[in-house]
Amino acid sequence: MTQSPPPSTRRLPNPWVAVPSLVAAAVGWFVGSSVARVSCRPASCTGDEILWGSMGALFGFVGVLIVSVLVVRSLAEWAALSAQEKQARADKKEPPTC
Repeated sequence: MTQSPPPSTRRLPNPWVAVPSLVAAAVGWFVGSSVARVSCRPASCTGDEILWGSMGALFGFVGVLIVSVLVVRSLAEWAALSAQEKQARADKKEPPTC
């Protein structure tokens, strides 16, 4: 008899994290594209300027997303360690510290 696959442990992104991350990434895209827009006069952009401007916008977008992920992971780790410390103090019956 075959076993059914285990239930998926994947969950939906937290909107309190996902929405600000996407907004920050959009701002990164805006900054990168603004740099490209400022670097060439109207109707005088060459293909290279457009390519490098697009690359700058893409790097700004990805960079902000990476920083957002690192911040969220560090906050999750901090919360987990804080919970462990609280549990350890509760087990020892120590008063909380400031």
